[in-house]
Amino acid sequence: MEFYTYQYFVNQSGQSHLVKYVIFVSLLALLLLVILKKFRSRDKMKYRDLIILVSLAIVFMAGMQVNEYEVGKNDRNNSFQMVNFLDNISENQKKEPKELAVNSKYVKDEMLIKIDNTYYQINMNADLSSFKLEETYLLNVDQVKMVEE
Repeated sequence: MEFYTYQYFVNQSGQSHLVKYVIFVSLLALLLLVILKKFRSRDKMKYRDLIILVSLAIVFMAGMQVNEYEVGKNDRNNSFQMVNFLDNISENQKKEPKELAVNSKYVKDEMLIKIDNTYYQINMNADLSSFKLEETYLLNVDQVKMVEE
C-alpha cells in the first residue's frame, strides 16, 4: 500500500515537461529547414515526403501535448485540493503537514491518512465539505510504502 506525503503533492503541482517542449520546437525547426531546402531545390518532389513526415510528427506531438495538458491540469487540481485538505487536517490536529500522508492521490471518501504513526480512515460527507476521522488499524503495516517524490 502506498501513502503519499504532503511534499509529494506540493511537487506534483510544479512538474514540467521540458523535454517534450524541446522535441516539439526541434521538429518545428526541422520543418522550417526542410521547407527552405525544398524551395532552393530544383527538384520540387525531392523533399515532399520528408515535409509530410515531419508535419505528421508535429501534429502527433501537438496532440500528445494537448492531451497531457488536460491530464496535467486535472492532476494539478487534485494536488491543489489535497494540499488544502492536508493543511486543514494539520491545523485541526495541530501537526505539521510534513507529518501527514494519505493513500490516495485525490480527496475521496474512506481514504486513509497517517498522522505520526497512527492511521485514520476519513469519512467524508456527500459533497466533500466535511469529514470525520476514525482510528483504524492496518493488517500489513510493514507493507506500507511512503512516496515522497
